[in-house]
Amino acid sequence: MLFPKIDVDNLVQINDMFRICGIGSFFTADETLQEIKIYPNYVVDPLITFSISADCPDDYYLDWAYDTAGDYEVRIELVADSGTTGMSQTVTAVTVEEDNLQADDQCIYAYESELKKYQPSGRNSYKYIHRKALEEILDYLYRNCKLNKDGTKITKDQLISKDIVKWATFEAMLLIYQDIKTSNAEAFNEKIEYYLDKRGEARNRYIIEIDSDRDGAITDKDNPTYTRINYFTR
Repeated sequence: MLFPKIDVDNLVQINDMFRICGIGSFFTADETLQEIKIYPNYVVDPLITFSISADCPDDYYLDWAYDTAGDYEVRIELVADSGTTGMSQTVTAVTVEEDNLQADDQCIYAYESELKKYQPSGRNSYKYIHRKALEEILDYLYRNCKLNKDGTKITKDQLISKDIVKWATFEAMLLIYQDIKTSNAEAFNEKIEYYLDKRGEARNRYIIEIDSDRDGAITDKDNPTYTRINYFTR
C-alpha cells in the first residue's frame, strides 16, 4: 500500500518561499515505488509537476512560491507498479497588504543579524514567524479583554496603523530563539530572557489604533485600545 503525506503551510505570502514536503510518505514492503510527483498548482495547472526519484526519500520535497494571490491545490502522488495514490492540501497565498504583518526581517536583523544564518531550509524569510507573532499579539489582546465594541475579537485586518512594530519584532524574535535554542541552549536562553523583557516593555506601552467599526479607516468613531493591563486591589 502507498501512504502519501504532505506537510505544507496553509497560508503563505506571495513571492515568499515555502516548502511542500512529502518526506513523511511511506509504502509497504510489497510495493515497488517508482517516483514521487509534486504538483504546486494541481487543479489549474496540472502540467507543472516535479518528479523525484524514489531512491532519494530525503529529497521528497519542493521549494516553491506563488506570484499571485489565491487558493492553490498542492498535491503529492506516489507512483508505484501497483498504481498511483495521492494526497492534496489547499494553500492560500495572500498579498503583503492582506497578510498585514506588523514587522519584517529587517526589524529582526537590526537587533540580531546572526538570525540570518538560522533560517530553516525551504525558507527565504521569517514571514511565517511574523505571522505567528501576529497571532500571539491578537490572542494576547483577546485574553486580556481588548475587544471590538461589539465584543468580538480584534482581527489582523483591523490593525491599520503600524504602531506595534517593536512588539511584533520582539514577539517574532522570541519565537525564533525558542525554536533554535537546542543548538546553543545556554546562550539562547539568555537571549530569550532578554527579549521576554523587551517584549513585555513593548506591549505595555502602546495605544493601538483599531478599525473597530471595520470601515477600512481610523476615524473619530474608533476608540483607541490600550495594551497596558491594569490591576486594581483593595
